[in-house]
Amino acid sequence: YRSDPICSMVIAVLIFLSVIPLLKDSILVLLQRVPQEKEGSFFDALDEIGKIENVMNVYDPHLWQYSSTVLVATVRVYVNARANEQRIISQSKDILLEHGFSECSVQVDKELFRKAIRSYGPSLLDSAEKYNLGCYTRNDNILRIN
Repeated sequence: YRSDPICSMVIAVLIFLSVIPLLKDSILVLLQRVPQEKEGSFFDALDEIGKIENVMNVYDPHLWQYSSTVLVATVRVYVNARANEQRIISQSKDILLEHGFSECSVQVDKELFRKAIRSYGPSLLDSAEKYNLGCYTRNDNILRIN
């Protein structure tokens, strides 16, 4: 008579222990938490993108975990007027993919576009530059937006 409750308890403990990793992964995905080892890789990728020819600035980076196996990275790139947008997008995506990001989005802003926007008067671009919004910095491998 005692073996049935003991076996039930052992099975319940085994089930509970097997559910803990699944709960942990699910919670991290719901919180869109990025594994810490990938944050450093993201900064390395941003540094490489910044070294591409005709790239003047890399800003507004975002990184999040879409599922337990899919990491998403988005970034905006400010380029000069001579830049070939498609080449820069392709090179930037290749760099992000090399660093382990499954889904990548790269938006290119050309210098001429900014000049055209400024010709209409004060804009969001002016306040973003004034307060240094959207530029990334490195600090203990933690992404911080200034």
